Amino acid sequence: ESADLEQAAQMVEMLRNSGNPKFANSQFVNFIDKVSKGDLQFKDNTVIDRDGNNVDWDSLYDTAAATASETEKQELENLWKASSSPSLEQAWNASEPEMEAAWQAAASETEIAADLERLWRDTAGAGTAQEALEEAWRHSEDGILDESWLRSAMFPDNSQKNAEYQFSKDNNYLDADDPLALAQQLLREGRDREALMALEAEVQRNPESSEGWRQLGQLYAELDQDVEAIQCLRKGHEVDPYNLGSLLALGVSLTNELDQQPALRYLRMWVENHEEHEQSVQGLDPPAPYELEAWKQQVTSLFNQAAQANPLDANVFVALGVIENINRNYTGAIQALATACRLRPNDHTVWNKLGATLANSGQSKQALVAYDQGLQLKPNYARSWSNLAIAHANLGEHADAARFYLSSLVLNPDATHIWAFLHSAVLNMGGLNANEAAGLPEAIDQRDIATCAKLIPGVLDPFQLPKPTQELPQPPDEVLASMGL
Repeated sequence: ESADLEQAAQMVEMLRNSGNPKFANSQFVNFIDKVSKGDLQFKDNTVIDRDGNNVDWDSLYDTAAATASETEKQELENLWKASSSPSLEQAWNASEPEMEAAWQAAASETEIAADLERLWRDTAGAGTAQEALEEAWRHSEDGILDESWLRSAMFPDNSQKNAEYQFSKDNNYLDADDPLALAQQLLREGRDREALMALEAEVQRNPESSEGWRQLGQLYAELDQDVEAIQCLRKGHEVDPYNLGSLLALGVSLTNELDQQPALRYLRMWVENHEEHEQSVQGLDPPAPYELEAWKQQVTSLFNQAAQANPLDANVFVALGVIENINRNYTGAIQALATACRLRPNDHTVWNKLGATLANSGQSKQALVAYDQGLQLKPNYARSWSNLAIAHANLGEHADAARFYLSSLVLNPDATHIWAFLHSAVLNMGGLNANEAAGLPEAIDQRDIATCAKLIPGVLDPFQLPKPTQELPQPPDEVLASMGL
């Protein structure tokens, strides 16, 4: 099973390194990414999440991949041939002939089926996975997944993200006089994991502390742990449904977890509860729960109206950037987030969002500049280090990608999904000596950060990092101009 997950991670890395956003950012690649992290598994002809709950297949319907040109499709095949392994070839060759027939039948109906055939052949899933895909197609008509399959994913209520947050067993901050204030001090000192414990103490002692839950959730997001972030942010929303910060942060984290419709629902609630913008939704009914395109259109329109009404509100442009990412309108997302950076240049999270959007749109060199701004403001920003690694991987700079993935793990060992990306980067590095080639895979398999750090040069030392700062050395307009924005 671990080999299968590694192969899935390799597939994700290969496609995201392609430089073609139609494939690098496709929903199917995100689906395989979730498989590689263990968030989704195949069992008894179905797909289940970490808790064993069935999930549907709407993420397999990928408009971007379906509209790929013949040149782009050939590019995808060439990419795979250049990076395929014998085990993947053998896994496909050993598959059931019935699966091939099922794909042939589906491919004759729609372009998306043909592209999924190519992608799935390349990932070389095990027999049970192939049977599950066949089952999904049996629930479709003309290759388009049935609405009833889409509906249950729109408001998932049994996923891990909806589970109760699990507190740490040992917490030295439970007796602190003011754990919320202490957490802010620890964050200013660059001690995020300690701040996490202080915020836990705040909400354990005061479960109705909406701000405590919000800050805990947002800190988890910065530590690249979106599931825990969503658990905390939802709790904060539960105790205070009108906390605008929680609503906006939920929209961001749910987007990161590919939960688009719930993300849009929380962002619409942000508008509903904002005193400056609430009039724009008066008399406007929300779309039906399963009408994702209608949700996209309505929420995009609401935030465009909000941006016109208050062009100085950075939060509006952050939200608009997130929504345009959902729409895959990367030009619009980049423009919105660049505006947010101008309005709030000392916010490391906004620069990180801009960098991620640039990387998603195939502009990884410009993304490096954006990430650098966020890391100057907060040098211990774990999520930005892992995003920086992805950008370097996109550029084929796998040695840099490996040391930055590992740097992120040094800052937060609990972001365990990064190990799969580190493994992929190491496989692509080349130039390893005998000791490194023998020791690194084993150290990665054992999740041994110390040994990996000895074998991968240039990994950051968290004790040597400067403290977070509130000011960039260069004006934001100059930075953005250097990126062509």
